[in-house]
Amino acid sequence: MGISAAVTLGFALPVVLVLASKSSPLLLAVSAAFAVMSVLVAGRGRDLADIVRAAIVSPLGIAVLCLLGLMAASIVWAHSAKASLNQFVQLGAVLAGGLALGAALPIAAPRRRALLFAAGAAAASLVIVIDLKTGMQMRELTGGLAVTYRYNRSLVTLTILIWPLLALIAASGKLWLVAPLAVLLPLALWAGESGAAVMAAAAGVLIFPIAALLPRLAMALGLGGTLALLAVQPWFGSLMHRMLGQTFHKTLESAHSGDRVDIWLSFEAAVRANWLLGNGFGSSLNMDKSPVAALVPPDRVTLLGASHPHNGFLQLWVELGLTGALLAAVIITLLFRAIARLRPSLRPFALTCFGVAALVNLVSHGAWQAWWWAALLAAVGSFAVLEAELRRGEPPL
Repeated sequence: MGISAAVTLGFALPVVLVLASKSSPLLLAVSAAFAVMSVLVAGRGRDLADIVRAAIVSPLGIAVLCLLGLMAASIVWAHSAKASLNQFVQLGAVLAGGLALGAALPIAAPRRRALLFAAGAAAASLVIVIDLKTGMQMRELTGGLAVTYRYNRSLVTLTILIWPLLALIAASGKLWLVAPLAVLLPLALWAGESGAAVMAAAAGVLIFPIAALLPRLAMALGLGGTLALLAVQPWFGSLMHRMLGQTFHKTLESAHSGDRVDIWLSFEAAVRANWLLGNGFGSSLNMDKSPVAALVPPDRVTLLGASHPHNGFLQLWVELGLTGALLAAVIITLLFRAIARLRPSLRPFALTCFGVAALVNLVSHGAWQAWWWAALLAAVGSFAVLEAELRRGEPPL
């Protein structure tokens, strides 16, 4: 069952996600179930329980539980409690699956999996290229909506998972596996239309050398930069409006940069309306119909109907206010402390993965979407396996 968990996580997840763009939460759960069953069959249930318990009572675990508690409490003052509760249940289920996966995989995952994981990323990239260049016939055959933006989630997920995969390849010594990925993933990014994924890939190429050659500087810049981004969100739209001119927006018209700034300005106004505790978890959905819309300048109300602010940091402020932002700052700081405690060979990959994820979170999808958290938790689980193996002196061959 350990091999089944690895197949589901490293091969099926990226490949199936290409044709079923909301499948990653289910595949994460299936992988976690296989991993847990493998641990139980091996008679190591007590070890699994100890890992889960340690994760929950750790400073990071407690901080996450506090944030989840605030999310749950804030549903009371959200304008659509039913929709908010539904989103909270989805997020909670994905987080539970990620916790189970991260705890069980270090015990259950097979060591020889570099080729399997690389094949999954390469196959997913190849399917995207072929389908987009043949009129999306494969997507039509599988009953999916044949529109190019449907591959955006797949491309973003690949740009996240590529970093634990590269760490695995480096640890295994099978460096030749990088060659097909270096060809196919850029081709998929070129064929697709995900500006966020292209930006993430470019950022990763820039971040990794700094993280590898100047790790202390990279850690300081990463933590300081992320906390600064979080802190300025109540004014982020205004700052971007002043800094980015029309020439910039015309250059990035295909990425809808001007539209994003307008959306940020609208949600920025919603932050100021309820700055301490926010407008309630999940309230970004149809915020134009919420009571806070009456407190926002009339010319900003329409874009409150954008479902989310296309900026996860801003969405956190909108929904959970200063209180949520402070808890998020604690979590980010503890995450960097966890990265600092990784084996030196893993730190550049983990730090780059965090930086890429933070940038995507800044300009793209909704903060709590289940597919996004499934991608992040799949990366965390992959790093957890590698860290455990290297500490045991068992590099994946």
